[in-house]
Amino acid sequence: MEYIYRLINIGSISLLPDKEEVIISNTLDAIGLFAPFILFGITIWVLRTQPPYLGGYVFFVVLNSLLNNVLKLWIKEERPNKNGVALRHITEGYGMPSAHAQSTFFSISFLYLVTQSVTWLIIGCFIGALTLYQRWKFKMHSVEQLGIGAIVGIGFSILGYQLTYRNIVPRSWS
Repeated sequence: MEYIYRLINIGSISLLPDKEEVIISNTLDAIGLFAPFILFGITIWVLRTQPPYLGGYVFFVVLNSLLNNVLKLWIKEERPNKNGVALRHITEGYGMPSAHAQSTFFSISFLYLVTQSVTWLIIGCFIGALTLYQRWKFKMHSVEQLGIGAIVGIGFSILGYQLTYRNIVPRSWS
């Protein structure tokens, strides 16, 4: 009864005890944090039977990462402040566009373009949403930085897919 009173008293709508809530929250945050690696692994695994697309994916995922670094150095937009202190990571001092969002949505889009699988798209979008929320929750990026990162990732994956489809795939099948 004390637990119910505590929930009502602080206005929380949580139905889980504190320990389970923390475990679930931490797990979802970890998925969001490691989403670029998780989706990279999933995409490699799914495309393993389609070598031309696998090669195109690996090539363009590297270029996508380089593109992100170039854009960050060109735009030079700081990360959001956390308690008045600018967050400056040693290797990624700038936040626009979000590398996590760009990498995550690059992989989601490329995988969907190759497989046309709605199942993988739904799984990818769930992981992508966790990434966006995790990066915003911990004030690593603004909503704008996350949105632009996602848009750049999707756009670059379309370009990478089209170039792979038009230039690599026909040669490998002949």
